[in-house]
Amino acid sequence: MKHFTTIRSLLQALAMAMNLINPDVENHHQRTAYLAYHIGAEMGLETEDLHKVIVAALLHDVGSVIGKQKSVAEIEENRREIAVVGARMICDLKPFEDISYIIEGCQNSYRENEKYLEERGYDAHPAVEIAEAIHMADFISAGWQEDGTILNQAAKIGKLAEQIRGCEFSDRAVDAFLRVSKREFIWMDFALNPSFLTYFTGEMHEVSLEETVELTRLMSRIIDFRSPFTAMHSAGVSASAKELAQLYGLSDEDCLKMEIAGNLHDVGKLRVPNRILEKPGKLTDEEFNIIKEHPYYTRLILKDVEGFEDIANWAGYHHEKLTGNGYPFHLDARWLDAGSRIMAVADIFTAITEERPYRKPMEKEQALKVLKENVARGDIDDEIVVLLDKNYERVNEARIKKSKEEGKRYFDAGKTDTDGIMTKEQGGKDNARIQAGLSEQGFQFISGKGHRESGEDHKRDGRSGMDLAADNGACTSSSFFASISRSSS
Repeated sequence: MKHFTTIRSLLQALAMAMNLINPDVENHHQRTAYLAYHIGAEMGLETEDLHKVIVAALLHDVGSVIGKQKSVAEIEENRREIAVVGARMICDLKPFEDISYIIEGCQNSYRENEKYLEERGYDAHPAVEIAEAIHMADFISAGWQEDGTILNQAAKIGKLAEQIRGCEFSDRAVDAFLRVSKREFIWMDFALNPSFLTYFTGEMHEVSLEETVELTRLMSRIIDFRSPFTAMHSAGVSASAKELAQLYGLSDEDCLKMEIAGNLHDVGKLRVPNRILEKPGKLTDEEFNIIKEHPYYTRLILKDVEGFEDIANWAGYHHEKLTGNGYPFHLDARWLDAGSRIMAVADIFTAITEERPYRKPMEKEQALKVLKENVARGDIDDEIVVLLDKNYERVNEARIKKSKEEGKRYFDAGKTDTDGIMTKEQGGKDNARIQAGLSEQGFQFISGKGHRESGEDHKRDGRSGMDLAADNGACTSSSFFASISRSSS
C-alpha cells in the first residue's frame, strides 16, 4: 500500500468540519473524544481499541446532521435515535464497519449494550467498554457548564456519575472515570484544549489514496445530508470531476485526488445555516456574504491535511472564474490549474442537471447551452466544456449512478418515525422525494416549499441560499437560466 496521508491528519480535518456545523456544539465532539480516550485507557483498553474510541466518539452525534437538533441539550434528548441514524450513515463504508455498531450502542446503558451486541453477533468485550467510555464522556461533556471554572465542577460531576453507578454505567467505568477525574490537567485540557489527537498511542495508521477516497465519502455525507435538496450533490460533483479528469488526461493518481476534491468541495458549507441554504425568498446582502465564505472554509480545513496540497486548491477554488470575478479569492486564469478548472465545470454541470424542489433538471441541450454561455463570458474553460460535450453520456451516467447510491443511503439513514430525528411529516415528505426519484435523472426531489423563480441580480431578485452558493453557474444573458440558476450549494 502506497502511503498518501494518515488517519491523524484526516481526523483533524473532520474535527474542524464538525465544529462548523453548529456553534452551540463547538468542540463537544472533541471533548467527548478526549475524555473517552482517557476513560478507556484507564479501563485497560488496548491501543487499537483506543483508536476506535477516538473515531467513534468524534462521530457519535453525526446522525444529528439529518435532524433539526440545534443545541447539545436537544441532541442529548434524542441521543438514541441520533445514534441509530449515525450508524446507518456510515455502516456501508468499509473503514467504518467496526465503528458503526459502536456508535449505535454508545447511548445505551452498559447492560443494554451487552444484549445488543450479543444479538448482533459481536464480541461484547471490548465493544461494550468502548461504547461505555464514549457514553460516559458524552454524559460529562454535555453536562458541564462552560461559563464556570471546570475544577469547581469536577466533584459535582463525580457525584452524578456515582448516582447512576450500576444502572447506566458499570462499576468499572465509574471507577475509571473517578481515577481520571483526580488529574487536574485532564479537566483543564477538556475545557480549554481538547486536542485529543495528540494522545494517540502507538504507530499511526497510514492511509492509501484509494482508502482516502472511501474515508472522504463520510465527510461528503455529513455535508450533503443536512438537507434533502442536496443529499447527493457532492457525490455527483465527485463522479463528474473524476470522469472529466480522465478525459482530460490527468494521471490515475490525480483522477483519484479529483474524486476526493469533489467529495469535499462543499465542506465549508457546513458553516452556512440551513435557514439560509433553504431560504425560499431573496437573500439579504448579509446572508449572501455568509454564502460566499464557504469555499474559504473548505480550503482552510483541507490545506493542512497531509497529501492534500492539490486537493485543497481544487476543492477551495470551485467558485473562482478565469476572469477573476469569482469568490472568495478572485483568482484569474493565471492561478487556476487544470484541476481547479475541471472542478468548476463539474460543480456547475452537476448543479444544473440535478433535480431541485423549484425546477426540473436540465436536459443535455439546455445544460450545454448554459455551460457554453459561461465559456463565452470567459468564466470557465472551453477545452473542458468541449470534452464534456463530446462525452456527455459517459459523464452524466457516472453522475447519476453515484447520486442514486448516495440518495438511497440518505433515505436508509433517515427512515425513522421517531420525531426526535425528523418529524413524521418531514420524514414522509423527504423520503417520498427520494423514493419517487429512481429515474434516469437520479432521485427526484418534489417539494411544496414554495421556492420562487429567480431574476438576474442577487441583490434584486429572490434567489435562495442554494442558488447563490454556486453562483459560478449564473447566466445573466439567459432568461431561462434566470429561473433555474439556483445551482449547487
